[in-house]
Amino acid sequence: MTVASSFKQFDFGYADSTSELSIAPRLLRDGYYDLGGIEEKVIKSHEFLILGYKGSGKSAIGARLKVLAEGAPSKYAAHEPIAVDTLPLKEFKGVIPDSIDAHLRHRAVWSLQLLVEITSRLKTDGQAESKSKKKISEAGKQLEKFGVTPRSPVTMKRFRTNKVTAGAGIPDRIAGISANISAEFQRDTDASNIAGWLDYLQRVTSTFKSARQHFFFVDGLDDLSLIQEGRKELLGGLIHAVADLNSAYRECGAPIKILICCRTDLYSRLEFSRAGKTKSDYGMELNWYQNPRDFRVSHLVKLANMRARLVDSSCTSIFDEYFEPRIDSVTATEFLLGQTRHTPRDLLQLLKTIQKHVTAPGVIPTETVKAGIAEYSQNYFIDEMRDGLSTYFGQEQMTSISELLGTLRRRQFTYEELQAKMESEPRFQGRFDLYRAVSALFDNSFIGNVNEGGPVGGFEQYYRFKFRNPHASLAVEDKLQVHLGLWKAFSLA
Repeated sequence: MTVASSFKQFDFGYADSTSELSIAPRLLRDGYYDLGGIEEKVIKSHEFLILGYKGSGKSAIGARLKVLAEGAPSKYAAHEPIAVDTLPLKEFKGVIPDSIDAHLRHRAVWSLQLLVEITSRLKTDGQAESKSKKKISEAGKQLEKFGVTPRSPVTMKRFRTNKVTAGAGIPDRIAGISANISAEFQRDTDASNIAGWLDYLQRVTSTFKSARQHFFFVDGLDDLSLIQEGRKELLGGLIHAVADLNSAYRECGAPIKILICCRTDLYSRLEFSRAGKTKSDYGMELNWYQNPRDFRVSHLVKLANMRARLVDSSCTSIFDEYFEPRIDSVTATEFLLGQTRHTPRDLLQLLKTIQKHVTAPGVIPTETVKAGIAEYSQNYFIDEMRDGLSTYFGQEQMTSISELLGTLRRRQFTYEELQAKMESEPRFQGRFDLYRAVSALFDNSFIGNVNEGGPVGGFEQYYRFKFRNPHASLAVEDKLQVHLGLWKAFSLA
């Protein structure tokens, strides 16, 4: 097909959803791909736990809610996301007495944190019923009186030494957090005031009535270093607290919902009761990987084409109209998707990088596509690899790991071959734990396992990457393969 327009005309968006929201909100309004109908679940269902790997679009859901709320302010309110990775988590210690059971302690401290946030935000709802306005206003004054502020955990320590003022307009008791933890807290004289605040703030927010639906978005659970710092139980308490509060709000018909985004493999490492049941009952997973015979029907391809049509409504497929039918013996679509971990961020950043090398309208020459892929590999993809390793290693160690892979100069190799290379060169000896490095690369889909003959025999090679199967585990006895997106960076292609 002959096209007179240039591939450079399209806007495929930004790597960060916050940037996209501020710079190009139309992409989130009209170019948002609703994978698996998650948007309706987010707005209307009981499900609140959004799981997915880095770059899968978890934060984009929060940005999408902001756009929807801005378009219908009388119907929705989407508050500023609570980024867990920016909270001073060390300040949580001491808010709840250490004498309280650890699981209840973590659950309660997050409940307080969320309740303070919610109370502070609901004060601004001009559409709330008059009784709700009065109760929320009084609760806000109580917090201000004792200097308790949102996203400042250290200020919550004041709950231990200050009681809710008598006559604060406390509504009738309802089931919820207080029913679950009150008994143990009341037995501990140092925690009795905490129980009073939990009870009060939960009941004030649970009985809140308004024409607007309020969404609170908890984000910042993409970095595995959060749990490496010994916080598996603390962050497990966050999931538990969100489940508790959402349950109370549903029971009372309060127009409040808390959504929490979490990296899939980070969630699997958290420690709290009912983790599996919570995922099964309340989880929504963003898994973009598909393995159909025709790659053109994949969700990622549909997303890219949707964004292209915002600029050129007559464009049916950028892959058919702007790329050669086949590149390196496979279809252009399959070739391009092969450079990614099958996430929106990877594919859209790849297309943006190729755009930079386009110099003329019409079909992009294969050499131009490959020039874009080389830049994508050497800049974006290698940076993504370093970002994934930064959770586990320092800068010098990451450099050594990258150099080791580059020095081996093989697409496929065994663990023993990699180990032998490391031991044969003094610059790598003792610099890092090889198994830990290979595990980190596998967990982030920068290397995978490969088996001859497939999983049940045959002739084709079978590849196991995390992005293909989130439940895949590293098998060091099998061959390893560097992800295609790194081949140019390591001079393997």
